[in-house]
Amino acid sequence: MLWLLPVGIFAISSASILIRLTPAHPVAITFWRLAFATAIVFLLGAMRKLELPRGRALIYSTLSGVFLAAHFLSWIPSLFLTTVAASTTLVNIHPVVMLLLSKKLGESVSKDTVVGVVMAVVGSVLITLSPGGLLGNLLALAGALSFAGYLAAGRVVRSSVGTLGYVAVSYSTAALISLAVGLALGVDLIHYDFYTFVMFLLIASIPMMAGHTVFNYLLGRYRAVTIAASTLGEPVGATLLAILILGEMPTSSVALRGFEIPLQAIGITTTLIGLLLVIREELKT
Repeated sequence: MLWLLPVGIFAISSASILIRLTPAHPVAITFWRLAFATAIVFLLGAMRKLELPRGRALIYSTLSGVFLAAHFLSWIPSLFLTTVAASTTLVNIHPVVMLLLSKKLGESVSKDTVVGVVMAVVGSVLITLSPGGLLGNLLALAGALSFAGYLAAGRVVRSSVGTLGYVAVSYSTAALISLAVGLALGVDLIHYDFYTFVMFLLIASIPMMAGHTVFNYLLGRYRAVTIAASTLGEPVGATLLAILILGEMPTSSVALRGFEIPLQAIGITTTLIGLLLVIREELKT
């Protein structure tokens, strides 16, 4: 099932671009992304017998939703305060945290996995040397820490609970939290035009369902550190899409034997090599 990883990576890579093209408050984007995703999950659940988690699994699924809400409520605003490359790079340093959590989850981590994760992180950092706004970067870092908690909680649940049952609780919890935050801040969550609601639906369908839900499915089969490292493909895809769609061209480069090589290109190459190392180790287990 590892062939689903590229699908998930491509899907989440589109998130930052779709969000930047959506003329709405970041909290409103967060709420509708989660609300539409929750509706899709329950619709799918209606077509089959949806079994919601119970007991300890319910607690961890709810905790996962809390982390997910914190992730989106910090990362999505960061996209409007810094560059796509900087935001998606910084939010994806969570594999370092996952390495620290792996032993707690009972997962073995080989030296090659550590090398692969470190290479992928270094590569994603090299994608941009333009750090952007300080507040945006701090919010992206907060999004990274909360995403690590989201994956860790999900890994615990997915060992015994089906994908739809788990995400139904996680997504709905996150949606309710974002709704409460929106109401508390007085954010307009309703008065948007048809185009904006179409964008909300696209964000829920592509990066959320084809991205997050695919990764949540894979959490039941593979190590959390592998899934975490795989999401490092996001800054690669997002940076390329930002160049094509938003015109955010790489500006930093290094001279190598008379050639100017963009640091982003070096970062992309390093990230991909790191990901391949981690995936190769997963295939061995």
